[in-house]
Amino acid sequence: MKYKLLITFFTIFALIALSGVASLSYNMPNASPSASSSTFSATIHEPSDVYENQTFQLNVTESPGYHNYSVSAYLGAVNDTGLSPLSYYNHHSTNGTFSISVTAPSESENIHGYINASAVNNSTGFRVSRVYSISSINVSAPITFNSTINNTDPVPIKNITVTYTISHGASSVVIGVSHINEIGANSTYKDNITVPAALVYKGKDTLTVTTNNPVITIAGKSTVTFYYGHKPNYDWIYYIAAVAVAFAVFLVLASSKRNTVKVPKWKRSKSSKKAQKVQKVQKAK
Repeated sequence: MKYKLLITFFTIFALIALSGVASLSYNMPNASPSASSSTFSATIHEPSDVYENQTFQLNVTESPGYHNYSVSAYLGAVNDTGLSPLSYYNHHSTNGTFSISVTAPSESENIHGYINASAVNNSTGFRVSRVYSISSINVSAPITFNSTINNTDPVPIKNITVTYTISHGASSVVIGVSHINEIGANSTYKDNITVPAALVYKGKDTLTVTTNNPVITIAGKSTVTFYYGHKPNYDWIYYIAAVAVAFAVFLVLASSKRNTVKVPKWKRSKSSKKAQKVQKVQKAK
């Protein structure tokens, strides 16, 4: 997989070099290509987090004042299974806007890559280009949240927005918004969203589901608490407590033995003989 990334990176630089040579040889009499390229740029919009096998968009917007816009993209990952496309080229935009549909890998990964945006300057006729790196798009496992939406009105309700918010301690974030065109009169609607696991806090979380219409309600509880990740195991505390109690009992027993005064053997035999004499005297009486 690493070799694919290296080949991809070398390919893009080769294409840029060839593009620059072609532009220079065709437009040499007119103007300097470096002067025209200094004002050309592109804006790349990419998500920071996606889930496995999710289809998302890479949006590219190039500078106005040019024509014959084109864009090429080269994507890769350490494990690129399911990642598509690995390369993309489009030169049919008249306004410099492009939307590249990408499917994330089927494993938790990081997507890296490059985007080469280019266009021909209207004034000079030179084709100029800019290369932008996609530093990292984090791919994590998918998590799905479900809710049931009620419309208790006798008429249909249209244009409903359902918002899902996760709270963790003092922090909260909107993790997803779904749009429902219509819910019929006196009916329910099963709604769900799928989000990357990276957006959900580890530990105890609270999910709140709300709508933009007070007539539309959430069946059951609109706020639920759940635990995400592995719950901590506190069994070791009981083990330590048991060991501590056993050790304390041992110390008490050991201390009581040390405090017991032992009678010397000679004294014990002397006392025994004295007791025997006392018994004989008592019998004689």
